[in-house]
Amino acid sequence: MTRQQRHDLIALGEAVREIRVQRRFSPSDLVRASGVPPRRLAALENGRLDPSIELLRKLAEGMGISRVAFFRRAEELEAGGAKES
Repeated sequence: MTRQQRHDLIALGEAVREIRVQRRFSPSDLVRASGVPPRRLAALENGRLDPSIELLRKLAEGMGISRVAFFRRAEELEAGGAKES
């Protein structure tokens, strides 16, 4: 894995965690809502998992958002962290 790929996974994981917290889901709430196993969610949020589109779809549906929201927020984080309103 390249340094850029690793950086991208970390940003994506941070985005998933941030959105989960913002939407007031605990990890166990999201596991129940999405059907994603707890270890996979934790690995993703910690930047240790390169997720499939299916995994992101399940998480997004569980939170009632578009999976594109994860990528948008990850890009914002990479650009400096400020959340656009």
